[in-house]
Amino acid sequence: MNDSRFGRPEQHIGQAMVEFIIVIPVLILLIFGTLQLGFIYSAKTTLNYATFQAARLAATNNATYSSMRRGLIRGLAPLYTNSAELDDIGDDIEEGVQSSSGRRDAQSEVDRYVRIIRISPSAAQFAASGFGVANSDGVMQIPNDNLMYRSGRLVDGAPIQDANLLKIRVQYCYKLMVPLVNRIIGSLSELNNQRSTNSRTSDDPDIFETIDDPRFADGNRYYVDEAAGASLATYDQLCDDRADGSEGFVLTSEAIVRMQSAAFEEDDDPDYEDDMCDGEHMACP
Repeated sequence: MNDSRFGRPEQHIGQAMVEFIIVIPVLILLIFGTLQLGFIYSAKTTLNYATFQAARLAATNNATYSSMRRGLIRGLAPLYTNSAELDDIGDDIEEGVQSSSGRRDAQSEVDRYVRIIRISPSAAQFAASGFGVANSDGVMQIPNDNLMYRSGRLVDGAPIQDANLLKIRVQYCYKLMVPLVNRIIGSLSELNNQRSTNSRTSDDPDIFETIDDPRFADGNRYYVDEAAGASLATYDQLCDDRADGSEGFVLTSEAIVRMQSAAFEEDDDPDYEDDMCDGEHMACP
């Protein structure tokens, strides 16, 4: 039987409708997924810049948490501005971005969803006799002067010259905002950053302990991951409330700069001295 309106068999019209119903959900997921991946790429690029800003600022300010935090806030600020006019950007940075989950701004993002891992200089280098030196305030520091003439002995696998290379890794739990696909992508990030592995923690070959291993599987990151060790945050630790609905995506970035000042073991800013190497805001393996 032909449909008098279109001059086509009715079964063809029904077939097209079934095909449309099957294809449209996949098409929507593809469009939304592409949009979300674009946001993730933008956030990753911004985090790379922010991490370099943090390392560069810390290199001239004794490798303290307060200086790294300040650099990260400056670097991440472009993610939370909407104005096209330069005069309005300052107001945007202060007001943040309003979303269904509340206000988001660079400062609150850094304070709640970021962990900094200072890979070098290491805690062992600060503690080593003749390697770490107490300054006039009694704070242990890695000397930055006369490096050419200082001893080349190794502490934690590096001489004092290499200890003056500031190496940091930043982990950031970025909020996924595109509906439908945000939980799918967030679940994949959770799986990648919260694998359980069996680790031998005893001389008894039959005794193993199951631990969370948040390290990425990429072999090129092995030595950096090994240096960071347990200091790397798992998905639940980093994303906090965003982990409840799998709405966070863990981004990481690394930077290496030459120290331009002596690295301090403690923060000289009283507002952030408790956050320095506390294992939550900043880890110092």
